[in-house]
Amino acid sequence: MADQLSERVYVLPGGTNIGVVLADDGRAVLIDTGLNDTPARKGLRFVREELGTEIAAIINTHGHADHFGGNGFLVKRTSAPVYAPDLDEMTLRHPLMQPIMLYGGADPANPIRTSFLIAEQSPVDGLVHLGENTIAGVTFEAISLNGHSMNQFGYLIDGVFFCADVVFPEVTLEKYPIPYLYGLTEHLAAMETARGVSAVKVVPGHGPILDDINPLIDRNLSAIEAVIESLLAIIDHPLLADEICQQLFQRMNVSIPDAQAYYLLRPTVQAYLAHLERQGAIHLIVEDASVKWNQA
Repeated sequence: MADQLSERVYVLPGGTNIGVVLADDGRAVLIDTGLNDTPARKGLRFVREELGTEIAAIINTHGHADHFGGNGFLVKRTSAPVYAPDLDEMTLRHPLMQPIMLYGGADPANPIRTSFLIAEQSPVDGLVHLGENTIAGVTFEAISLNGHSMNQFGYLIDGVFFCADVVFPEVTLEKYPIPYLYGLTEHLAAMETARGVSAVKVVPGHGPILDDINPLIDRNLSAIEAVIESLLAIIDHPLLADEICQQLFQRMNVSIPDAQAYYLLRPTVQAYLAHLERQGAIHLIVEDASVKWNQA
């Protein structure tokens, strides 16, 4: 069941929230498409059966599989063009890039070549640019929210703010106290940017629609502070990154059931370490033919 947030903006709630915006000619523009063809089918059915129209374009917020995984299915059935932010569009065109990056830039081991990380390949027909864009008759503002990914965008349309993964819902933070990040320094700035966006409704990439994003920003900041406090308590002598990961996950009761979970979180920890190094709290040293982290 879709939620109608304005005269022409709808949201299909799900594992990943999908936005549907009616263009001036009556056709629909989708904001993200979910992980695979299951949510994509739901979106196509809503557009055709409930709205009585067709999909004119797909606009992705960032290049993670759970946000663009339905693109391929929809493009095959509608020939809709796809638009995405620069840099992140690379992962849409080459989905293997996500596990490659998680695996430190190398050919990823088979245990992390999973459907959650490698979506069906999607074409990219054009780039979304910062500021005002008009795509398929829909004019919207693109807002930089990078940090969760290299160049994540949020979209403001008719007072509805699709804020992607700049915040995670309470239920996610309870289950996963260290959500994936590309860059913590950038992510903190992105949350402050999101705090300043004037919107009637806020649609996170995951979780309930919000009237006010600020309480959830504060909750996400508290989660980040908990990770930072744990890291600073752990790094009281030179440690390898893998040693830091092991101690952090044990200290915060983070479950690592498989290789995918580990390789999602190891780069996230690296993002925290880079941020703390920039802040002057820790530093990187080369010792015993290894790179280690220590107190500043």
